[in-house]
Amino acid sequence: MPSVLAYHRPTTLDEAVDLLAEPNRRAIGGGTVAVPEGRTPTDDGVELVDLQALGLDGVTVQGDRLVIGAMVRLGDLAGTSTPTNPDIPDIPELIRDLAKRELPSTLRNQATIGGTVALGDSDSWLLAGLLVHGTQVHLHGQEPISLEQSLEECVGARVVTAVSIEFDGEASEGRTAIAGTGRTPADVPIVAAVARRTGDQLRLALTGMAPSPVLVDPTDPAAGLEPPGDFRGSASYRRHLATTLSARVTGELA
Repeated sequence: MPSVLAYHRPTTLDEAVDLLAEPNRRAIGGGTVAVPEGRTPTDDGVELVDLQALGLDGVTVQGDRLVIGAMVRLGDLAGTSTPTNPDIPDIPELIRDLAKRELPSTLRNQATIGGTVALGDSDSWLLAGLLVHGTQVHLHGQEPISLEQSLEECVGARVVTAVSIEFDGEASEGRTAIAGTGRTPADVPIVAAVARRTGDQLRLALTGMAPSPVLVDPTDPAAGLEPPGDFRGSASYRRHLATTLSARVTGELA
């Protein structure tokens, strides 16, 4: 029996929110997660809600923030695909670089930034980069919240309409550094550290140390974290990597 019971393509945000209020409905951004899951047989089945017709693929500068629509593809951010919106302003170099590191190239051209935020993958380089850029998550029908809060709460059925990052021309770039350790150079890092300094402010984010990437204290990056242990590395090894990689990137920006 097919697991996908219905397909919906709302044309308004209100319609999308109403559709997603039902527990057996899943939002589709690029479809890299929901579509494969929909092929897996389940007892209850699932209904897919496609967000492509909502006009969420624009990128604009609003005051001191760069607002990136939830349906903007990671390939567009990385500059490795033909942009859905050809007028995309200059994306901070760190965000472009980390978008290139996210997923294989074929999936990057499908996956969206809204879906990346909603998924909250612990290993996401890009989410770590967004954290150090003071990212806010825009949800339909409410005030923006910090990306950190969004990852902690798990946005669930709420519709992400955009993310916005600190943006003030070249000044928004700051100085950045990244480091990661994987089993091989081609692997997703077991732990990665992403740091950004603007003036006297230093932000540091880690991947692989919690259910989602986290902002940490640069002076004690592993404090309070209880990383999982798996076939890639034990919890103690991850804490060691967090301390070592954090020292490397913060030292580079000292």
